[in-house]
Amino acid sequence: MRKRLFLALAAVAMVSAGCASSASGLPTPAPGGDSSGTSSAPTTEPSGSPSSTVEVPPRPRDISLDGLDPCTLFTEAQRTQLKATDVDSGESGSDNFKGMKECVLEVDDQERFYDYTALAVTTEGVDAWLTGQRNVEAELTDVQGFPAAQFKFRGSDGEGCDVAVGVAEKQNLWIQVVPYSRGFEQDELCQMARQATEMAMTTLQTLK
Repeated sequence: MRKRLFLALAAVAMVSAGCASSASGLPTPAPGGDSSGTSSAPTTEPSGSPSSTVEVPPRPRDISLDGLDPCTLFTEAQRTQLKATDVDSGESGSDNFKGMKECVLEVDDQERFYDYTALAVTTEGVDAWLTGQRNVEAELTDVQGFPAAQFKFRGSDGEGCDVAVGVAEKQNLWIQVVPYSRGFEQDELCQMARQATEMAMTTLQTLK
């Protein structure tokens, strides 16, 4: 049930700010992504992607998300550190990311409840979150040398935080944390999202 909130927020985020758009928000790229696997040469986001408002630096290498179950990105030790009590592997049902692999880690055995969701996006790069055309407040950052966008949905202080990492051409690993209890500060949520993203990227680089 909780993962449906992630899908709803994703749809909200995709809505274009102040201009015409399709029913599901920004035009959705055709399904599929770079299936070439990994390469050692630094690469930039494709020129066909929406123009970013900032210059996205090159990746140290490409790591394809094709066929990846995001739940495999969290080891038992990492799940324990994140206090995850239940892990659910599935596929996104949203119009924008339909069929893409996702993983929900629930934290519900303590006073404050929240979820982490990891989504393997295979139709767009991280620059899509930095165009200024989505309903988010985003900033360029990096995770272990890979370009990333840290963002929250506009007007949603204390309601969640997201980190999307550009890992390959037209692909990004999107990690979101959403609280289901009161008392979370925005900075705290972003630190939590960042921690989960660092863990996932550490594991990803051992798998690919």
